[in-house]
Amino acid sequence: MDSVDFDGIKRDVSDKVKLIFETFEDNHNRLPTMEEFRVLFHDHAEHYIGPEDRLSIEAGYQGREKMQERERKLWRVVNELEAEQRCLRTDWD
Repeated sequence: MDSVDFDGIKRDVSDKVKLIFETFEDNHNRLPTMEEFRVLFHDHAEHYIGPEDRLSIEAGYQGREKMQERERKLWRVVNELEAEQRCLRTDWD
């Protein structure tokens, strides 16, 4: 993934990742598990990537490949942002 894609995606989703952590921590007094975080981020991911059926109809097989590549890039960035948030919010006493 080139750095332009990475930086753009990171800029687009970093606030959402922070908000998920803040809201979950406020409501549950703990950090979300990895599974809980992914469930909470899933709707935003679908919105960011776009509807699968429309993309595949418009561009056929190449559209499907582009969507999968965009999804892979998004989750790579989200995994990094999630790790950053866990590091920032972990109590190192």
